[in-house]
Amino acid sequence: MRKAGYKKAAALFLVTSLAASTVLAGCGKKKVDYNMGDGDDSSGGGGKLASKLDVPESYTGKLEGIDSETGLSEVSVNASTIEVPDTDKMSVVYYTQNTTDNEYKKRVCENFFDVNAGIYVYSWEKPYKGDLEKEIERMQKYADQSTSDDDKSYFDDYISSLKEQLKTATDEREGAGDYSGDSFIGSRGENSFMITFNSADSGIGGGFSIDYYPSDGLINYKPKDGATNVYCYSAEYYDGTDLTNTATMSADDAAQKGLEFLAGCGISDVIQTSSTDLLWDYSDASYNSVGAEMDGYEVIYNRSVEGAAPYTPNVYNVDILNSSDTWYDTMDETFDLSMDDNGIVTAYCNDFYKATGEKDDNVKLLSWDDVLKALPKAVNTLYTEHKTQYSTIEFNDVRLTYYKLKDGDSYKYTPVWVFAQCDTKADSEGTTDETKKNELDKDNPLQIVMMDAQTGDLIDLTKVLDSESYAADGSTIGGDDTYSEDEDGEMIISSEEEGEIVPKSDVTDDSVDMTIDDVSDADSSDLEDTAE
Repeated sequence: MRKAGYKKAAALFLVTSLAASTVLAGCGKKKVDYNMGDGDDSSGGGGKLASKLDVPESYTGKLEGIDSETGLSEVSVNASTIEVPDTDKMSVVYYTQNTTDNEYKKRVCENFFDVNAGIYVYSWEKPYKGDLEKEIERMQKYADQSTSDDDKSYFDDYISSLKEQLKTATDEREGAGDYSGDSFIGSRGENSFMITFNSADSGIGGGFSIDYYPSDGLINYKPKDGATNVYCYSAEYYDGTDLTNTATMSADDAAQKGLEFLAGCGISDVIQTSSTDLLWDYSDASYNSVGAEMDGYEVIYNRSVEGAAPYTPNVYNVDILNSSDTWYDTMDETFDLSMDDNGIVTAYCNDFYKATGEKDDNVKLLSWDDVLKALPKAVNTLYTEHKTQYSTIEFNDVRLTYYKLKDGDSYKYTPVWVFAQCDTKADSEGTTDETKKNELDKDNPLQIVMMDAQTGDLIDLTKVLDSESYAADGSTIGGDDTYSEDEDGEMIISSEEEGEIVPKSDVTDDSVDMTIDDVSDADSSDLEDTAE
């Protein structure tokens, strides 16, 4: 199980990463509620589709025919609720990768900023003199308030580097022009914000982040006596119980404002999946806590597929998807907005794909009995090839849902059956809240077996998720590749598309396109001994 306190640490790591505008994934903990949005998207087995497929409201049973090669002694299903979309049909819906062109950037910027106040390009190479002067003034306050020589030395060095940059800084900002840049600065009211887009060169597709500018100066937006820093994030990470949300707008109002903002950006096919109070966490210059407030809401939306939210789990606790040499990215489409009464404070939007307008309507799905017959084969196939540290598995999260798969040069959201094992929130989060501790932490499964809902075939996530492989020295071998060595010590790099074998002697420096300092120590350390 994961360590208690993990969630708050993850939240702080996420907000600091996002504040630096280096992460656009919004991949923090997602509190998914499939009964939110336009109608009731899911059912405990009582919808028309559930009736058509003879899906029970719950199921308990042991799987027969599990091969010894899997290393598993027992596999069972113990689902108190089986989730099925509350509809009478499901379809396969086709998408293509989104593009962050100039028109896309113009639409987002002019939807958010006060256009009459000006919108400007942010240049990392040519900083604006006024920004540097403000940063120097702010850093000097930090240095003056420092309680240790090390902290003061750090701020002094940083101030020196900023003063050096002043020598070549520009006196005037450059206008947005044709929006060919990747980062833009503008204002809303008296506050400045920065929008950073996924670069067209990154190959990621559409998406952007919005942060207060400068991002680590959010304390200027919401100051507090004795505080020099503040982070805002979901109050679900807050350990106390003594705070009340001071926002005058309701959670429903916030959710509607978020939908209106996204629609103004050209993003309309989304569905709300989470809404939590927004926590403001204050600290002094040495990052000692000096209080917290609850004001506003964090609202998360997901791509809507035929009116339903697709399956978007965090996969870093699934042991067959984590190792020292491979990192898997789900590339899920999430839209994470934090807002208070004044409007949006931060936004992290993963607008990776757009619908082509094509779909296979009302596809034929397997009945529940046929799904159960296909499940042992899927388990045998997956765990024979990918060994797990578990000796027994109990699938307690079972659902019929949509999942995104690559389809040639495009993508499709297709119906799938998911059989997952999840900890309770008492085990995964260490919560003592009686209303939550026995809930399943379905966002962070420990095991996942996914099957095509039309054929019953296994969908092996190690083969469909985006991945990068790392050599022992931490260098990247390549995206969507895995590697090993044969009996002669030759390196084998296997592409999931081409399956090519490359001798170690043919792996040149050109194969290594980046270096990492650390391959998610936090994720691997949280995989404590969960073997049964």
